[in-house]
Amino acid sequence: MCSTPKTNLSAKMPKTPFRSFMASMTLTQRKRFAEVANWAEERREIREHYRQRAEKKAQNLGQIQAAPSLFQRIKIFCDQTIKLMG
Repeated sequence: MCSTPKTNLSAKMPKTPFRSFMASMTLTQRKRFAEVANWAEERREIREHYRQRAEKKAQNLGQIQAAPSLFQRIKIFCDQTIKLMG
């Protein structure tokens, strides 16, 4: 019959039981693994923090206008003086 459920042959269980790599480790090896993993996570967080600070600093520098040159400052001063006289 067409409506009978069919087995999915690709979903068969493997013949060898699955064992994680942690199962073959001793208790001290597991502790060491956890320490190294935690240390790596802390370093990733620190790198991310510094990256965010650098991006924020770059954004702030992009928003700040450069200080006018000496010639521009003299021109502004002259324009203000002329406005006061006129």
